[in-house]
Amino acid sequence: MTQERFFRPKRKEIERVGERLHGWLKRSIRIAFRLLLLTLSLLVGHHLYLSLSEDPFFHLKEVEIRGCQKIEKKDLQTLIALEGRPNLFKLSLKEIEKRISSHPWVEQVSLRKVFPDRLVIEIEERRPVAILQLDELYYLDSKGVIFSPLGERDGYNFPLITGLTKSAIEKDPQGAKDLLRKALELMKVIEQEGAPLLDRISEIHMDRHLGIHFFTQAEGIKVRMGWDQFGEKMRRLLLIWKDLQKRGVAVSFIDCSDLKRMVVKKVSQERNEKGGDERWVKRIR
Repeated sequence: MTQERFFRPKRKEIERVGERLHGWLKRSIRIAFRLLLLTLSLLVGHHLYLSLSEDPFFHLKEVEIRGCQKIEKKDLQTLIALEGRPNLFKLSLKEIEKRISSHPWVEQVSLRKVFPDRLVIEIEERRPVAILQLDELYYLDSKGVIFSPLGERDGYNFPLITGLTKSAIEKDPQGAKDLLRKALELMKVIEQEGAPLLDRISEIHMDRHLGIHFFTQAEGIKVRMGWDQFGEKMRRLLLIWKDLQKRGVAVSFIDCSDLKRMVVKKVSQERNEKGGDERWVKRIR
């Protein structure tokens, strides 16, 4: 009896060790089995990929380009630079996207593979809102990005922005960006508040000392706007503009830089014939 009590604790300890060992072996076998399945899956997947990447059934047969209006498709095809009929599985969309994005007129591009044999390219072109005069004429978008020189066949259907030089941009890029931002801000205000004037603007000039002014197309009227409060100035300018048109008064210059004292330089009949003008001050309280 004494011997049984003496050996019983050792038997229980051995049993516990055996149970732990058995559990560890079961977990190890499960892990090994999963690793084996994963390895087999990778091998099968790799073999399948190699097989598909060499299968002529997946060779590229058609490239569809959408969204091109200004950009010529032949220019994009040159950038895509596909040799022969590559397999769709081997085609690197990132490389093609990078090459297409280098085109100055491309703002965004997305590509997708359509199996078994098509590639779809969707282009979002930059939209010019003005023409910037530097050493030559450049298109400017609504974000202030100078992105492409005008071509020989391009029309001049946008307001001309002047007052900057290429050397000034290189010397003070942030200052030039601020000037362009102000010019675009004025254009946006004109579009929102001064619709009757929008199609009549021929030039927006930036002067670091006097601010921004613009010229109308037909009459050649110079309108000085200063640097700020474009919205309120435009609303008051339109009131003056309508009054002048109603009375048939010809003007050569309107100074809106001071909200409380807008100056109108009229062209008198006599000076119209001989080339002169007179001033008319509109006080706004």
